[in-house]
Amino acid sequence: MQLSSCTISCSRKLFISPNKSSKPKPFSKRWLCLTISNSAEFNSLESETLKTLEWSSVCKQVAAFTSTSMGSSVANNARFPVGRSPQESQMLLDQTTAARLISRPPDFSEIEDISEIVAVASSGQLLTIRELCTVRRTLKAVREVFQYLEQLASDSNNPERYSPLLEILQHCNFQVGLEQKIEFCIDCKLSVILDRASEELEIIRSERKRNIENLDSLLREVSSRIFHAGGIDRPLITQRRSRMCVGIRASHRYLLPDGIILNVSSSGATYFMEPKEAIDLNNMEVRLSNSEKTEERAILSLLASEIANSKQEINDLLDKILEVDLAFARAAYAQWLNGVCPTFSLSNFEGCDSVEENNDLTVNIDGIRHPLLLESSLKNFKDGLALGCVNDADMGNGNGALKSKSMSKGTYEFPVPVDFKIRQGTRVVVISGPNTGGKTASMKTLGLASLMSKAGMHLPAQNCPKLPWFDVILADIGDHQVVSEL
Repeated sequence: MQLSSCTISCSRKLFISPNKSSKPKPFSKRWLCLTISNSAEFNSLESETLKTLEWSSVCKQVAAFTSTSMGSSVANNARFPVGRSPQESQMLLDQTTAARLISRPPDFSEIEDISEIVAVASSGQLLTIRELCTVRRTLKAVREVFQYLEQLASDSNNPERYSPLLEILQHCNFQVGLEQKIEFCIDCKLSVILDRASEELEIIRSERKRNIENLDSLLREVSSRIFHAGGIDRPLITQRRSRMCVGIRASHRYLLPDGIILNVSSSGATYFMEPKEAIDLNNMEVRLSNSEKTEERAILSLLASEIANSKQEINDLLDKILEVDLAFARAAYAQWLNGVCPTFSLSNFEGCDSVEENNDLTVNIDGIRHPLLLESSLKNFKDGLALGCVNDADMGNGNGALKSKSMSKGTYEFPVPVDFKIRQGTRVVVISGPNTGGKTASMKTLGLASLMSKAGMHLPAQNCPKLPWFDVILADIGDHQVVSEL
């Protein structure tokens, strides 16, 4: 049996690499690449590490639990926020834990990514009624998410448990005034600008309504007269060339002396004529219609200007609601994995409640499974739940443990869990064993656990997983094994 070995280097940086030579490299040279700062080479190393650890595949798992298009885009493109400090990572973990405590998440269904609409408004272009209604609906939905969280905290005996989520939106400008202005001016159910949107519009529409009533009354009278004179089979009032007119047989056009022919039917048997008495009323309708359109454009322009003036506040609000969406996505993902919240093990990080000092173990993770290997098992297991083959109790015991169980309608085996125990002060760990023994998957699991913790994700492990907050996580795994395809 052929043996091979792999190396894990630990300090404030995590470096995972296979041993490709029996002769070890000097330790100082191994760390040379980790001292490169803000260089293209270093960025390339980090990018290659994310690819090696299949970080994008994990992010896509979380994407399934997002509720907004913004959250889905961020997750599917592996642009998940990762803490740049232990404090930031702890904040993300606290948000995930708080969201996981809420059995019924807020309603994100009315929230859309309105950044493009805001950009159009900022460029000086008009917005459509539909776009304005989208802005109003989104602003209202974001405000209602905050109000929902506030109500949960108000009704709770322990309101502090919701603080990590409330703090995201606590000081946001929800643009209530803008939301109310759009609501005042536009009926979004009918997609029309309301008369009350401006005094001028109300006057124009009132005059136009009276004019149309007078025009309609006149044309009804004329058309009835033509019908009784045998000039048409039935009274016909229609519109041609944007002017109201009546239908009349070509042979009876004499019934409308001085009338204007606007159109002729394809057969030539029917003329569509504008009676002389209707000319002034039609002219008035054209003028009032144009005036109404001009005033409506002015109202749309005014509302677009209001949105443009609030560009920064609206974009900030979108960023904040994205944070909330991602927090609930991480929480749902943790629930799906039956995950547990990790603890950072270094003692010199101020402001991190979960940071612990342990003179014995700096990495202490029990029973962790690779999340990509878990995916197919969890899908099959949930199919078993739906079929009644397994009980909910088999999902776990409340500390992250998942039970493997054979059932009458199939065998659902979870991946074998791995324990990581690395003592304080250890700088290098060598993993040795036969090929196909799980070394690569184990190293990737530890690397992903470190990334997931920094990104505020709970780990598919047991008990209370503990690991350092690493400044840098780098991996060089030569066999290019893709865990998601195993």
